[in-house]
Amino acid sequence: MLGEHRREVLPNGLRVLLVENPSLHSFVCSVYVRAGARFEAPERTGLSHFLEHMLLQGSENYPTFLDIMRSVEDLGGVVDGQTHSEYMKLAFGVHRKHWRSVMKVVADVIMRPLFDKGEVKQEKSIITQEISRHRDRKGRNISVYELAYELLLKEKLDEAGSRGSPQIMAGFDREMVLEHYRRFFVPENMVLCLAGGVGAGEALEEVRGCFAPLRGGDGPPELVAPDVESMRARSIYRETEARPIVEALLCHRAYPLGHDRFDAFRAVSHLLGGGLTSRLFTRVREELGLVYDVGAYPQGYSDVGSLDVSFSVDVKNLVPAFEAVLDVMGEVAGENFTADELGRYKESARCGMEILCDNAAHVADWFGKQELLLGGDRVLSPEDYIARQEALTLDSLRQALDEALTHSGANLAVAGPFADEQKRRMCELFPAEEAETKAEG
Repeated sequence: MLGEHRREVLPNGLRVLLVENPSLHSFVCSVYVRAGARFEAPERTGLSHFLEHMLLQGSENYPTFLDIMRSVEDLGGVVDGQTHSEYMKLAFGVHRKHWRSVMKVVADVIMRPLFDKGEVKQEKSIITQEISRHRDRKGRNISVYELAYELLLKEKLDEAGSRGSPQIMAGFDREMVLEHYRRFFVPENMVLCLAGGVGAGEALEEVRGCFAPLRGGDGPPELVAPDVESMRARSIYRETEARPIVEALLCHRAYPLGHDRFDAFRAVSHLLGGGLTSRLFTRVREELGLVYDVGAYPQGYSDVGSLDVSFSVDVKNLVPAFEAVLDVMGEVAGENFTADELGRYKESARCGMEILCDNAAHVADWFGKQELLLGGDRVLSPEDYIARQEALTLDSLRQALDEALTHSGANLAVAGPFADEQKRRMCELFPAEEAETKAEG
């Protein structure tokens, strides 16, 4: 079977998923934690991202960043850290013959971090630079993805997005990081996923030995629910010379992860703009030559989602490109997709899942994120996923289109060196309430 997995819950509440594939030379241990901007108070936005960085700056037995990295890279492996709005991931991958060695590294990094004050100060400077890449000279957020996040989840917008801001970052110290760590890094709020060419039984025994000392806390933290007061079209425009092109992101509120129609929603996103043969790419780029890049993808949180259409365009093509995007979406909404398109999607989904199962890191992500965000009884196996795609019909796609592609609840974020006349034309094409952000500080 594809990606057959075993699930165990340790006495301390830590959920462990094991996916054994003897044909793989790779082994991955990924740790998933429910944390991120959607669990943070406004004055602490970005603290989860900062914590992710600090976890890799030193632990009891690997006291520096270089010690941690060399302990993995010298075994032919890689370390990956990511922080999303609802979860954090730390992944450690090596050749399968070194799996026991890397498990010791993972346990030390996760359970015995140092949070050295000097490293806290230096990392604040580094992440401030990372945040500043998405700011203009006035300090405004010019990331359309951050602005769209604000529009989807907040009634009153600010500049922090999900990364935070240099002003917020300035207030972080070791005590705040340690408090955040103790709040979120508790076994009942975590999932450990092991995937690759290692026997599940012996891997589980190693996990029990390494992670048994991890102690529980006060239970999983509460998600900050969206506070948008009413569903209506909203937009935000950021005119800036900080970049030579215009970026635009059009988002239609849709289904959350785990919803009965999320599979149809995912298929709609793929057919609309998920590849080089999609409706948007073939029309807006290949036929009309208006953009370099255009695509659509599903954005799924545990309680809300959106169908996102993004494009990057030379400023002179902004209005005609947006017109073309809206035309394609209007055609799809009016005519639905074809049986041929749905058949091609199903084959692509089937083959894509089989290829995913050849990669230990991707397999760990598939199971780990579902377990963390949806819970064990809602985790789809690869076979379950393929079966659900096979069961899709044109009627199910039509239902998803009818509910997702409505103007009410749609949001538009635009950033770049556009002129007033171009903004006026965009507002005519997409009538919406223009949102303002609160001043920082």
